[in-house]
Amino acid sequence: MRADGVFSGGGIKGLAFAGALQAASEAGYGEWGKLGGTSAGAITAMALAVGYDAQGLHEVLDAFDFATIADYGPAGPLSEAENFFVRHALTHGEVLHRWIRELLANAPHPARVFGELEPDKLRVVGTDLVHARMVVFPEDVTHYVDEHGRPLVPAEFPIADAVRISAGYPYFFPPLKLRDAKTGKDGALVDGGVVAAFPVFLFDRPDPKHPTWGFRLFGGSAPEAPTYNAIDGLDWPLDMLRGVLDTSINGLDTLELESFGDRVVAIPTGSVPTLQFSLSEAQKRFLYDSGYETAKTFFDAHPSGRNSFGVVPPKPAAVGASP
Repeated sequence: MRADGVFSGGGIKGLAFAGALQAASEAGYGEWGKLGGTSAGAITAMALAVGYDAQGLHEVLDAFDFATIADYGPAGPLSEAENFFVRHALTHGEVLHRWIRELLANAPHPARVFGELEPDKLRVVGTDLVHARMVVFPEDVTHYVDEHGRPLVPAEFPIADAVRISAGYPYFFPPLKLRDAKTGKDGALVDGGVVAAFPVFLFDRPDPKHPTWGFRLFGGSAPEAPTYNAIDGLDWPLDMLRGVLDTSINGLDTLELESFGDRVVAIPTGSVPTLQFSLSEAQKRFLYDSGYETAKTFFDAHPSGRNSFGVVPPKPAAVGASP
C-alpha cells in the first residue's frame, strides 16, 4: 500500500523511526509517496526518498558512530568557546554534513540535488532566524540568491544542505547562510524544529488519494506525561535556553495529537536525551523496539488517516493492484 510520511524532530532518538517503519512495512505500507520531516525526521525522510527501506535505515543508523558528530575541533571540548564566538555554535557541524552526503551518495537511488528525485518527493523544514520565517525546502529557496545575485533554483539545491539545515540544532551546530533576495543580508538557517517540529500538515489536501502517516517522537513514557525543565542554580541561563528551545519545538504537539491523533504514531523515547550522541546498545534497542511496538499497535487498530481538512482518505489499495 502507498502512503505519504512525515517525521518529527528528535535528535539522536531518530533511531526509533527505523522500528516504526518496520512495523509500517509489515502492515502493508511498502511504498512511500511524498516524504517530509524536520531535524532527525528530515534525515529519515531523505533516506526513504533515495531508496533506503526500514532495514537499510536501521543498519546505517546503527553502524554510524554518532559521538563523532560532536566535532568540537582539535582541542576537543576546550574549543567550545572559540567555536561559540566564531561559528555561533559549540561544534563545527562538518561531520554531520559529511555523513548526510555519504548517505545520499551510498543510497540505493543516489541523488545530490532535489531535481534528481521524483517531483515533489521530499520536503524538509528549516528556520531562518534572521528573517524570522519557516523555510520549506526545496520550494522556499526562491527567497534566496547566490553570490552573484541570481535566484536559487529549487531543483538545483543540494539535498544535503537542506537536511543539514533542518538538523542544525541551534547553539550546538553552526547556522548555515543563504542570502535573502529582498534584504540582501545573509540568513542564519537552523533546525526546523524551532518553527515546526512536527510538520504533519505538509501534504494535506481536501481530496487525498492515500493517507499521510505522521511519526512523532516525544520524551517520557506516554503522550500525556508532563514535561519538566528545571531552571535554577548557576547554570540557569543555559537551563532557560534549553527550556525556550524545547517549548518552541514541542509546544504544538499536544494540539496536533488531539486533532489528528488517528494518523499520528506517537513514539515514547523514555529518558534518552536529544543530544546524547553516545548511546548504549541498550538505549539503541529501546528506541528501535519502542518505535516498532508503538507503530504495530497503531496500524493494528486500522486508523482512518483523517487529515486537517477533516477528510478520511480512500482505503489504501495494494501497490500495483488493478483499478
